[in-house]
Amino acid sequence: MTDANGIGLEHLAIRQLSRKSDMTTSQSVQDVRDVAPPVPSAKRGSATNLLSGAGTTTAVQEHENETAEIVIVCEPQGTSLMMGGLHPRASLYERPVNLDAAKYAHAEFRQVMRDAGVKVLTVREILSYGVVNHMGARVELEEMAMTALTYSMDEGVEITELREEDRPYLSDTYKREVLQHMSIMQLIDTIMINPTVHISPSYRDTGLSASYTFQPLSNLVYTRDQQITTCKGIVMGKLRSSQRQLEVEVMKFCFRKLGLPVVGEIEEPGFLEGGDYFAAGEDLALVGVGLRSNQEACDQLMQRNWLGTDRLAVVRDDFEQHQDRMHLDCVFSILGDKCCIMLEEMLGAESKTRRLVDEYSRHPSTGGPT
Repeated sequence: MTDANGIGLEHLAIRQLSRKSDMTTSQSVQDVRDVAPPVPSAKRGSATNLLSGAGTTTAVQEHENETAEIVIVCEPQGTSLMMGGLHPRASLYERPVNLDAAKYAHAEFRQVMRDAGVKVLTVREILSYGVVNHMGARVELEEMAMTALTYSMDEGVEITELREEDRPYLSDTYKREVLQHMSIMQLIDTIMINPTVHISPSYRDTGLSASYTFQPLSNLVYTRDQQITTCKGIVMGKLRSSQRQLEVEVMKFCFRKLGLPVVGEIEEPGFLEGGDYFAAGEDLALVGVGLRSNQEACDQLMQRNWLGTDRLAVVRDDFEQHQDRMHLDCVFSILGDKCCIMLEEMLGAESKTRRLVDEYSRHPSTGGPT
């Protein structure tokens, strides 16, 4: 039998038990206390109340120098960050990481923003918000975990090598059953570690043996990269590194849950990372292209008018493309309406690390770039 949401009634008791146990568990206790009012009564899970008191329910940015009202961060905690710390270089980290020190520093960072009047939300808090009290929110979180968890046959092993009665244990039906039994934090950790379970026959015990590989979201802590916020709204990026692709989906899930509309999404062959974008007023935006973002993404932003500005400055990294300066924000930042800071060694026509700038303007009649 199923309920009105199509959920098997045999699983409801299990989910209710899981929800009850989660009521005493929080990975972001301070954030929940600061920003989470009671969950409203609704059929679908929603975290729009997390934005109450922020002064706005829209997501637009005209200038880098605007006062921040809402900031979404990802705390450096959990298995995904631990896995990233096992080999920092391969995980795109600058240096080895002490997770305890990182957690402490990040908590201080969040508190400094709160003291300045900024409403700070964490990814884990948004994912978990409302799940205890709303079955719709629980189902949505399980669906996200479904995309992260993969069952597959081990390399060189065919499914025909399994006993017929064991083959259903590779199915989506079984995977859903597994997820339905998980606690909220288990579901979130599953999303964050992005696991693949490789199955092979064991010819004993349960008849199955498992090994595991992971693509942890170790870089989700860099929550600037997965999207840009323009004069038009949120535009989801396309990250260059394959290990980071699920990050975009997680952030899009968070925005939807917060009720913040996404106005567009960059598609391949375009690549766009938020560290390459600067809003510089109603009339101008800057995008760096080189190691991470590319011209194809700029073309999409202009052709689809996702920037909302009349001009776009494309800052080209033609000569260096070094990992330590992979994004425009590694060498340039806007400090005020009439002040910016740049890496000194980039200056000058003879500099080996110089950047070149192409300026595009919207055609007054067609609206396209010129």
